Amino acid sequence: MADEGASPRELIVEACRRDQPHLIEQVLHDMEEQTNEQVAEFFNRVTDTMGNYALHICAQYGSGETMDHLFDIQGFECDPKNRLDEDTPLHVAVRYAMEKDLSVGTEIIEMMCEAGCDPRVRNKHNQLPSELARGNKEIMAILQKAAYIMAEGLQNNGDGAESDGGSASDMEE
Repeated sequence: MADEGASPRELIVEACRRDQPHLIEQVLHDMEEQTNEQVAEFFNRVTDTMGNYALHICAQYGSGETMDHLFDIQGFECDPKNRLDEDTPLHVAVRYAMEKDLSVGTEIIEMMCEAGCDPRVRNKHNQLPSELARGNKEIMAILQKAAYIMAEGLQNNGDGAESDGGSASDMEE
């Protein structure tokens, strides 16, 4: 990258906050000489000042298109825990759905589950994402189905990345 302007980490955080997937593509383009493992390691280490990883930030702001691009990165971690409450991105997405935008939040939760995010992971308050849904039947059903699929080993792959080449982008109607 050029000597001036935002760093790759800053571009990723901004992409996640403002749902600007072209910034993710810009960083990936600048890393084209790196191995898949190096790219994944870099993206998996990006956090904001509050200790939220890229998926947490996407979930917090309802940034579905950017999230979809992140899931396309081979080896991208789906279930990192943030610093404050040890929430996974699914915890944050459920809060977004319940407190900000139910429709967008539900689409994001579904995309996350399809991409391999684990609804069985508890935060430091011993809460599952489903416990934050406060009885929302649609969200509960999505999370329960994903938990069942993971428990039964029916997931297409074990690395948390999308396996079908992009069905999560179906939400871009």
